[in-house]
Amino acid sequence: MIPLIYFLLAWVVFLGIFAVMSLLTMMQMLRFGLAGLGTYATTFIFLAVSVAVVLGSAFYFTGVDWNQSADIFGGLVSSPIFNPTAL
Repeated sequence: MIPLIYFLLAWVVFLGIFAVMSLLTMMQMLRFGLAGLGTYATTFIFLAVSVAVVLGSAFYFTGVDWNQSADIFGGLVSSPIFNPTAL
């Protein structure tokens, strides 16, 4: 049994990594991209989609009961593949 809060913590860590990589990406786009409307438009679209996905995930996560546990391998342990005596 794995508590769901571990998955939330992993998501926060990956979100931090994504934030750093996104900052580097936007910096590269704005600094070394062609100076024009297209560069600013694609940077804004990238930022808008990223924010929409993170906020959508955050709104979904508010409805999750983080005190529950996930039983990932519960059905596999009793399988004949892992327990030959169960045949």
